[in-house]
Amino acid sequence: MVLVRPTFVMSAVTQVFPRRSELAIYGMQIVSRGGVWWAEKAAWFRNTPITVLEPTDGQIQTRIRFGELAKEAKEKGLTGTREKPAKSERLGRYFVGAAAYIADKMAGYRAPARKAPEEYLSRTRRTYRTLDELKRKAIEEGIPI
Repeated sequence: MVLVRPTFVMSAVTQVFPRRSELAIYGMQIVSRGGVWWAEKAAWFRNTPITVLEPTDGQIQTRIRFGELAKEAKEKGLTGTREKPAKSERLGRYFVGAAAYIADKMAGYRAPARKAPEEYLSRTRRTYRTLDELKRKAIEEGIPI
């Protein structure tokens, strides 16, 4: 097995060393089997979800909440480890102080602007570009279809 940093791979492909924030645009995800018990492979590649580039309102609110809690934890100077938080039973046994604080506060959080699961972009649109958009782009660029 060979371990390679994603930034190295992407710099070879794009001829430019991308910033960490740009990796989601160019990159692919390596997904582990996890709860997908019927999968035969331990891991596989997939395209990044649409919401990496275009987060939903609820995702933006959740990320803001997470960032605010991280800032609070830093201001409180939380360090060290402790037992898992009472609210976060499914998470690991020990947490670093700041992670435990954030896990406690984020447990059960629901963004006010969250969408119903059937309204997610990944459910209504499987790729970043629709078939009509791809055909229009091919015609504009003179690519035979």
